[in-house]
Amino acid sequence: MTFMTNTGSLIIVLGIVIFFHEFGHFITAKAFGMRVFIFSFGFGKRLLGFKWGDTDCRLSLVPLGGYVKLEGEPDDKLSEDVSTQGDARDFTARPRWQRFVVYLAGPAMNVVLTLLAFTVLYQLGWGVDSTLYDRPVVGFVEALSPAARAGIVPGDEILAIDGKPQAAWESALMTILLRPNQTLPFRIRRGGEELTLSVATAVSERKAGEIGVIPLVRVGQVIPGAPASVAGIQSDDGILAVGGKPVRSFPEIPALLAAAPEGALKVQVFRDGSLLEFDVTPRGGKIGISSKTTFQRLGPVDAARQAVRETWRYTVQTAELIRQIVTAQASAKAALSGPVGIAQASGEAVRSDSPVRALLFVIALISISVGILNLFPLPPLDGGHLAILAGESLIRRDFSLEVKTWIMNAGAMAMFLLIGLVLYSDLSKVSWIGKYLP
Repeated sequence: MTFMTNTGSLIIVLGIVIFFHEFGHFITAKAFGMRVFIFSFGFGKRLLGFKWGDTDCRLSLVPLGGYVKLEGEPDDKLSEDVSTQGDARDFTARPRWQRFVVYLAGPAMNVVLTLLAFTVLYQLGWGVDSTLYDRPVVGFVEALSPAARAGIVPGDEILAIDGKPQAAWESALMTILLRPNQTLPFRIRRGGEELTLSVATAVSERKAGEIGVIPLVRVGQVIPGAPASVAGIQSDDGILAVGGKPVRSFPEIPALLAAAPEGALKVQVFRDGSLLEFDVTPRGGKIGISSKTTFQRLGPVDAARQAVRETWRYTVQTAELIRQIVTAQASAKAALSGPVGIAQASGEAVRSDSPVRALLFVIALISISVGILNLFPLPPLDGGHLAILAGESLIRRDFSLEVKTWIMNAGAMAMFLLIGLVLYSDLSKVSWIGKYLP
């Protein structure tokens, strides 16, 4: 039953994500007047469809995404009419900037899908980061900041600013923002005692109203039996550091876990006014915790704004993780997920208490990941084609067929290696298979 649910969910998620990606290529090619032979939802045998001008819009047998076939592409084998080859509607006969836009439109549509999924999600109602609604406990203090100069340290709770009580970070940050270029008394709780510290709300090298503190990163859910639960971490604990590296936001934790050496690592936690330290051994690059969230249902405008913020946040997080993998700062085995990982995540979403909301969240994350990865400058990905076009624009002439063939073959070999690495990473996380893999 679990296998069938995972498989069905995988088809839905990848089908939607890849369809949007290919639709971006298709609609921009159509808009430029390029000849498009096929726009297919799915792969394999044609089941049904209709004609849109020169295009066969079809539904195919295997519903895992889709593809677009344009006349004049390097692997075009469909054009038998010699009279049309190289004409104005041929893909390769169009200006480079138009071909650049067509390749870029796929990843761009992945961003659009992410924004749509998050917008609908927040209108339906979803747990948003509860940082602003949490008690103003400091999680991180920037070096040489006004807060650091005043003596504020991680774990301090801001009780009052200039005599005004502060019940949550939202009011504390607003109070600081509205009192720039001033030195204000901060009443702080540290352990069992209260202190009063003088803090400048701005200095010359900082923006007005900033003091250099970052809210405590709270744990929401701890999965029973997961490494964090086994180690003793609890819900509502504040994560201060992972493997000796300070934590500024919850999305940083996966990257810190991926970059950490194998085996147990120290996780520093703030709990009820005390600093604690736990030895946690990640499993598959995870320790089994989620961020603390507050359920909110937003209106269309606020939902769209939140969607933009979340899309940007996950874009930065994904790009940083890729950078760490490429520079060998993070374990690719722990960080990468392929079809098996996507199927498991999608299946868990369907089996959750809110399957529609959970699936929208998975679609948003997979879509932004697909969009970013497709920009990687490696043929046959979109980023590889964009890099070739950029190179041709730089030298003001097309590369020879031999050069393009060499580039595409080298890219294909690298892609095969990447696919193998992703599959190995996926299978190593499956308990009954992973024990047989090195």
